Amino acid sequence: MGDYGLKQEDGKAILAGIQSADCLNDIAGSISRLLCHFGFLYYKLFLSRLIDAGTLREQLLLYSVPEAFLDGFDAIGDLPPAPVVIMAASERQAYQWGVADLEQKALNFPHVRRLMDLLSRHDMSRGAYFSLPTLDGRKHILGVYGTREPLPQAEMEELNFLAIHLLDRMEVLEKRRGWQRTGISTLEMTCLEMAASGHDSAAIARRLSLSVRTINYLIGSLCRKLGTDRLEHAVIEAVRMGYIG
Repeated sequence: MGDYGLKQEDGKAILAGIQSADCLNDIAGSISRLLCHFGFLYYKLFLSRLIDAGTLREQLLLYSVPEAFLDGFDAIGDLPPAPVVIMAASERQAYQWGVADLEQKALNFPHVRRLMDLLSRHDMSRGAYFSLPTLDGRKHILGVYGTREPLPQAEMEELNFLAIHLLDRMEVLEKRRGWQRTGISTLEMTCLEMAASGHDSAAIARRLSLSVRTINYLIGSLCRKLGTDRLEHAVIEAVRMGYIG
């Protein structure tokens, strides 16, 4: 894939970062740069194989949406974790959406109205989805969310171009690393990076301006997701699996 259509230098820099990504943390960094470049606030990167009857958090490989949003989504119930339009499509697809698009359906389904309220409450009233199917029937899906106005066609084409490159790179790394289903948040990834650099819980808390109790909660969550009982073991496992470099 070339860099056709990328006219701004920062767009080309994002593409270069995507193409050189070698671990899950690199992917997270590239997505964060995409959000900043296009004016979105949050993202969800879905597992390429969704889990039947799992929570939304269990369907994600990486995310930056608020934890309260994930809890609220699951509390509503009767909602598909991934966008139905993309999951039903046979070819790769990109589309924008707004919370107002759900208005008609919300007239007949109260849980859709609750979803609209939840999205608005967490500044996720607009967004876009991108998907890339694989030869064996899986789909890599990236969702970006925020409150910005709809993207003009040229910007949407640029974002789609970069998102497809990112999802393609994800497929390469997933095959190489054999990534498991974890659902690691951006904040948890930051804790992993800092722990790998030798910081303890207190130091991580100071650096992130969070309480030690919060950091210990995040560390406990990381250990459960990586199948370990200590932070140092979680770091070793994360390096082995390619989550951090």
